Amino acid sequence: MKFMDKKTIDILVKSGIINRKTQELAKKIVKPGKSIVDIDKQLSLYILENSAGLAWPINFSVNNDAAHNIANPENPYVLKEDDVLKVDVGVHIDGNITDSSQTLFFSKPHEKLVESSYSALSAVKKFISENYKTAKISDVGSIVDKKIREFGFKPISNLTGHCLDKYSQHVSPSIPNIPNSASQKFIDLDSHFAIEPFSSTGNGYVVDSNDVLIFSYLEDRPLRNKDAKKMLDEIKMFNGLPFSEYWVGKDLTSFSRKIALRELLKSEAIMSYPVLSDKKGSYVSQFETTFVVTKEGLIDLVKIDEI
Repeated sequence: MKFMDKKTIDILVKSGIINRKTQELAKKIVKPGKSIVDIDKQLSLYILENSAGLAWPINFSVNNDAAHNIANPENPYVLKEDDVLKVDVGVHIDGNITDSSQTLFFSKPHEKLVESSYSALSAVKKFISENYKTAKISDVGSIVDKKIREFGFKPISNLTGHCLDKYSQHVSPSIPNIPNSASQKFIDLDSHFAIEPFSSTGNGYVVDSNDVLIFSYLEDRPLRNKDAKKMLDEIKMFNGLPFSEYWVGKDLTSFSRKIALRELLKSEAIMSYPVLSDKKGSYVSQFETTFVVTKEGLIDLVKIDEI
């Protein structure tokens, strides 16, 4: 049994504090009539001003979009009274990542949906905290599924929690939100991990949409387009972490940037993360925090339930 060293935990605690304070700021400034582009600028700047980095572009997924939507300055979205907004924040210090999400809403009819994913995460946290020596990955799926269905909604079956590593936001094993047979104990993991229940009024299953704004580096490949070659050098500066289309090629026209990205994708120098959506007209809520199990017990690095 190998536990994470104290130095790494201390760095992750600092990352988690910045992450939580970023989410506190989000809760304060997010309101109907506000542009997601403006919100993103404020939150991203807060992270950078606190000597940390963005582990990925902050996700702002609205209504039936569950994940991977971000601020789009070419098509800025203004929040509406009936919207359900998931704010997913990744903060890293020298590649040590904490991950969190909260769901913000403005209309009372969505209160129960949001409460369902919050309650599911709270129930998981309580269980692992009380049973940190024996809790298994399969326990999470059973707890999340039961709790969300008690509220009358569906857990999203093909979105999972995950482990994290240095400069890597998703590593095995995955932590499903539905019943499963994964017998690995959390105390036996040699990494920290994020648990993120998603609750839906729709199918409880997401598919790739046509919108793609997030990418990450895979490997160097032969390229013909000079803009693509230059852009790849920029992309490698992110150390493999996901980036926004709008973080690179800032000296290019929108058309030239998209052509360069297309070549990078075609050559498999980068990969894409399409927006993940449940059925049109549905709503999705999500809460997420990052944990690590030590020999003394469970540490909640972000404490999203305390904001």
